[in-house]
Amino acid sequence: MSSGISRRNILRTIGIGTALAATGVSLTGCSSTSGPTSLGNQGKDLAPWPTFTPHPVAPAPDLPASDKGVQPGYLTYPKKLTQSVADKPGDGSKVTVWTITWGAPPKPKQKHQLWQALNRALGVDLDLVVVPAGESAQKFATLVAGGSLPDIMCVSANLPNSTELIAAKCQDLTDFLSGDAVKKYPNLAAIPTYAWQASSRIGGRIYRVPVERPRIGHSLYANQERLKQAGIWVPETGGITVDDFTKGLRQISGRRKWAMGAAGAGAFGFNTIVPAFGAPNQWYLKDGRFHTSIETDEFKAGVEQLAAWQKAGVFRPDPLSHDATLMTDFQTGITATVSNSAVTFGSNALAIRDGFTLETVRPFKPSNGAKPGHWFFPGADYQTVLKKAPKARIELLLRVLDFMAAPFGTKEYELINYGVEGTHFTRAADGSPTATQLFLDGDNKDTLGVGFMCSPQTPLFLPASVPGGADMVKRRHAFETEIVAAGIADPSVGLLSRTWNAKLNELQVLKEDAIKAIVMGRKPLSSWDAMVKQWKAAGGDKAADEFSAEYAAAQKA
Repeated sequence: MSSGISRRNILRTIGIGTALAATGVSLTGCSSTSGPTSLGNQGKDLAPWPTFTPHPVAPAPDLPASDKGVQPGYLTYPKKLTQSVADKPGDGSKVTVWTITWGAPPKPKQKHQLWQALNRALGVDLDLVVVPAGESAQKFATLVAGGSLPDIMCVSANLPNSTELIAAKCQDLTDFLSGDAVKKYPNLAAIPTYAWQASSRIGGRIYRVPVERPRIGHSLYANQERLKQAGIWVPETGGITVDDFTKGLRQISGRRKWAMGAAGAGAFGFNTIVPAFGAPNQWYLKDGRFHTSIETDEFKAGVEQLAAWQKAGVFRPDPLSHDATLMTDFQTGITATVSNSAVTFGSNALAIRDGFTLETVRPFKPSNGAKPGHWFFPGADYQTVLKKAPKARIELLLRVLDFMAAPFGTKEYELINYGVEGTHFTRAADGSPTATQLFLDGDNKDTLGVGFMCSPQTPLFLPASVPGGADMVKRRHAFETEIVAAGIADPSVGLLSRTWNAKLNELQVLKEDAIKAIVMGRKPLSSWDAMVKQWKAAGGDKAADEFSAEYAAAQKA
């Protein structure tokens, strides 16, 4: 049966007319491809999510994980690594992969020693196409226009209209992964359920394998000593008022140092400050209907606070021109706090070492009397999809992904994340890896983009090269354990809206541009309501209707 989803329609909805013009690709003769007749989940039998099963041989953490999103904590490197995959996944064939990197591109395969080592361990010839993350939307459009898809593709949750492509051209993985079927791939089975839910079903079916990211999401990292000196280090949610916190921030700022780091990307870190005023996470439900959080007084109160801090000199004078140095400014003491994601905990600790005590600020008591909150992250911002292929080929590709999802404390995890002993790392006295110059110069997984093929639950661990690393892990785990009580989930996670998929980037820019304009004083706070009205008309209201219908269907299921 034809779904009515043709390559012509896919290209149109992804919005790649400029790519077609550049590549000269003709759409003549594009034919329909079988797939689900409707991409939504309303009225469908929903495939069960893969059954979560902790890996039977992975080392137990010293500090437990939780289904609410607390990461597993390890205070020491495991003395004996386990083997999570019994046999080589591959059959010697070539496996083509399209993935992304946030860093420099990799060296050619013949010069990249980790690439070669992974090929040997996997038993395949990985043919990697690694594109800069910032160019992924346009590069993906060109990939689709070419008509020939790779075996494995990394797709972002923010990629416009990728759902149409996935439904038409990619493998339905339901029979391979739904329910107990996933137990054939133990590492995939150990990926937390929240990560699968964040990847959403399509037409009631499972197409995407998640790249797990900590559900704790963004938080305000801090130089504990500087906050203590200002009298505002209070490790308790709601333990300090926003007015007292502001007084301390003003005291910290001066002599070419500032209390808060800020950048254009992320719009002043609003997603760590606005929740403290009790604002809903993206959406809120009222009588079964979805409504946008930006229309609430709580959200506006958070924006007003950011503007007040900018006027008070809490941010540096030119805050929107420091995207490139945002993290190094914090790590070197130029700024005392910075908003960033949970996955940067390790890189912060490695960079700071014993420069100061790395901590995490708890939400303050807001001026509007609301219960201070913290926004949960969905649990996955990238997913992997597979090109349609015969059953045996799909099983091979899933074995490759299963290898890439090996958990902390396994031989596979060490190879993927640290490389080959003696080549990419040496061992410290406690057995933890210490990177060699080859690794630091780019012969690592980040340049290859293999971390975006699949990944296990992100652990909290710091090697022996970080002074006091175990105590740092304990403090971060304590923060996560505490903050889940204040966590606010996005009710749209796991639901599908075609309008949201198509308009997300446009709507995000509209919102963040308004935040930056108000905080910088270019527009008054009163302009916010007009932006909300524009946001709704540009697709926000339609997305809310679609999410409402999806939510109702999910409740019936």
